Amino acid sequence: MAAYEKALADARARAQAIANETRDKQAAAADATRKTLEGELNVKLAEAEKSIAATKQAAMANVRAIAEDAARAIIERLIGSAPSDKAVAAAVADVLKN
Repeated sequence: MAAYEKALADARARAQAIANETRDKQAAAADATRKTLEGELNVKLAEAEKSIAATKQAAMANVRAIAEDAARAIIERLIGSAPSDKAVAAAVADVLKN
């Protein structure tokens, strides 16, 4: 009976060791996969941030052009003559700074 108990205890210990080893391997594989995915996501995030910045810059350029056109038209309508492009650009730039 003692031999049976010892064999059973040894088998449980081996099973526990195999389970621990398998868990450790799976954890290491999951960690490696996570790191790979994080790296890929960081690259995609950086690309998206660049795209957003470029789109924002293009939109702001359009806003500036639209604001200049509107200001020019309003001033011309109010005073009867068109202001210089330089004056309109300076006025719009001053307003957009604030």
